[in-house]
Amino acid sequence: MATNEHWDNAHQQGHIAAKNMLGQRVPYRDVPHYFCEFLGFGFTFLGTSEGAELRIGRGSLEDKSFAEFYIRSGAITGLFSTGRPPEETRTIDTLIRDRVDVRAALAQLTDPDADLGDLARQTVLILQGGGALGAFECGVLRAMNERGIIPDIVGGVSIGAINGAIIASNPHDSDRALDQFWNDISIATPELAPPHASNAFAMASAMLWGIPGFFHPRWLAPGKDGEWWPYQWTSFYDASPIKDLLRKYVDFSRLRTSPVRLIVGAIDVELGELVLFDSHTDELKAEHILASGSLPPMFPSTTIAGRRYWDGGIISNSPLEHVLMRCGADNKRIIIVDLFPGRRPLPNNLAEVLARRDEITYGERIRNDAQLRELVQEFQALVSEVMLAVDSDTAARLKERPRYVHLMGGGGKTSITRIVRATSEREPPAAEYDFSTPTIARHKQQGYLTARNLLAESRSLLSRHDRPSRDDTAVSTTLRRLTPIWADP
Repeated sequence: MATNEHWDNAHQQGHIAAKNMLGQRVPYRDVPHYFCEFLGFGFTFLGTSEGAELRIGRGSLEDKSFAEFYIRSGAITGLFSTGRPPEETRTIDTLIRDRVDVRAALAQLTDPDADLGDLARQTVLILQGGGALGAFECGVLRAMNERGIIPDIVGGVSIGAINGAIIASNPHDSDRALDQFWNDISIATPELAPPHASNAFAMASAMLWGIPGFFHPRWLAPGKDGEWWPYQWTSFYDASPIKDLLRKYVDFSRLRTSPVRLIVGAIDVELGELVLFDSHTDELKAEHILASGSLPPMFPSTTIAGRRYWDGGIISNSPLEHVLMRCGADNKRIIIVDLFPGRRPLPNNLAEVLARRDEITYGERIRNDAQLRELVQEFQALVSEVMLAVDSDTAARLKERPRYVHLMGGGGKTSITRIVRATSEREPPAAEYDFSTPTIARHKQQGYLTARNLLAESRSLLSRHDRPSRDDTAVSTTLRRLTPIWADP
C-alpha cells in the first residue's frame, strides 16, 4: 500500500493566492511539506535541500528513527525524517520558516535525544502607539539590552512602529539609536511653576507650532498642497518631515536581512481593514512606517502603491493577535509594553473625558480566545485517546502525516508578559502630546527603571543565547506574567 500526500502545498498556495486576489495581502508562510508511505515505510520531507552547504544526520535508519538536516548560511532549509517524533518535525518546521541560525547548536542537531524546542523559541516585542509616551519604550529597550534580550520579532503601531523600525535596523545598538532619536524630537521649553504649567505649555507649543523634524501645522504653510482653506484640509498637521528623520536612523535596505523581524500595522482607508507590512515579505520604506502613524485628523493618510493608509491603532493599538497570525502562536515569549493606564479616576471636565476616551480606545486589547483554545484542546485530547486504541505501528505512521504534525505536534509553551507604564492622578490629560525635553527624559528613565527592576526578578525573559533554564517564574505587579492565551495547560 502506498500513500502520497504532496497535494497539501498546492492546496495551501491556492488558498493564499485567492486571498491575495481579493486584496488581503497574505504572505505564503508555510514550509513545503511532503509525506510518503510505501510498504510500511513512511517519511517526511520539509523545505528544500537545494543549495545545502552542510548535511547533519540524527538517529539511524537501522533503528527506523532518522532525520537529516540541510543547512545553508547557518539556517536549516530542509529536513528528511522517518520515525521521528511529530514534536520534532513541527519544531524543525518553525526553524525553517523563521530562518533561525543554528550554527551554535550543531551538536544538539546530531543528538537524537536532545530537545530542540529552545532553538525555536522566539521573543516577540509588542510596542504600542502613544505619541510622546513612546519614550517609555526607549527606556525599556535599554533595560532589555543590558540583560542581553534581543527580540526576534517586533510588532509596532504608530510611534511603536517608529521605535520598532529603529530597533530592527540597529539590532545590537537599539538603545543608543533610540535615545538619540528621542533627543532629536524633544523640544526645549521653559520650566514653569507649578509643574503642570510646564506640561500645559509644552503640549500647547507642540499643538500650535508642531515638532521640528517631526510634524508642522498646516496653518503655518497654507496652500502647500494646494489646500488653501481649512475646509479643504484632511488633517491639521503635515507629518512628512519625519520621513527624513527615519532615514537618518533606519537603513531600510537592510531591514530584509536584519535578525529582528519588523511587522507594523496600518489601516486601508477604503477597505477599513488592518494591513500588516512585514520586513520578511515587503520592501519596507519610510512611507510604511509613516502610514502606521497617520492618525486622523491629526495627520493625513499615507499613500503606498496607490492605496491610502491610516494609523493602525484605530483598530488595534497592540497588534499581538495579528502578529501571531503572521508568525505563529506556538513557542513564543511575548513582551508587551503597555503605555496606557487601565484604571484612572473618573474624569471631571471635558478635556479629561476626551483624554480618558483615547486611553480606553488605544489601550491594549488582547482578545481572550480561551473558549476556542479549550475546544481545540478537547479535540486534541480526543485524538490522543483514539491513537491509544490503534496498534503502535499504525499509530507511528499516522503521526508522521502532515495534518497530525501541524495539529497535534505540540509547538511549545507561549507566555505573555506586560511591562506597564505606571501613572499618577497628577498626570495631565493628553500627556502623549508633551514632547518637552524634561518629560521625554522622565519617560525614558521610568521605562528603564521599570523594566530593569522587573527583568532582574524574572529568569523567563532570557535571550536565546543566554538561557540556563526555562523557568517561568512569576514576576511583580507591574510586569505581570498572565495566564497564556495560547499556551498548553
